[in-house]
Order: sequence, then structure tokens, then C-alpha cells
Amino acid sequence: MMTEYLELINDEFYFVIPALWIIGYACKRTPFLPDWLIIWILLCIGVLASCSLFGWSIKAIVDGIIAAGIAVFGHQMVKQTIFRKGS
Repeated sequence: MMTEYLELINDEFYFVIPALWIIGYACKRTPFLPDWLIIWILLCIGVLASCSLFGWSIKAIVDGIIAAGIAVFGHQMVKQTIFRKGS
């Protein structure tokens, strides 16, 4: 299922997804940063990274949104699968 999502974005953009995951982890460890704000930070960074690399276009913005979504979705898959309670 994850490979279908990866087909939606530019191949040169794959390195941004793990970077967003690491940034999200760092944000999660920041005590004064509320959890709901982390996804918005990742979204903004993803879009800015994409537009910086590929120019300001609708495709670049969409790639940034998809990359942020994949980063959050991938983290939740790991979290909900490995660290689930009452397995």
C-alpha cells in the first residue's frame, strides 16, 4: 500500500520523507510544542522543501503535502503496530 503512495510523488523527493519523520520526532520531544501543531509544522516544511527543490508550482505543493502525509501515516503505522496496547 505504501508503494502506491510513493508513486504519487517525484522520485527525487524520497529523502524528504525520512527527514520529515526525524523533524516530527524532534518536535514530539519538545515539551512546549502541542501535539496537534506537529502535523502543521511537517506540512509547512514539506511544502517549503518541495517548492525550494522544484520551484513554486501546484505539483510541488502537492508533492510536499503527500510527503508530509506519508511521513505522518508511516509513523502512525509503526506506532500502532509495534507499540499497541493489549495485543
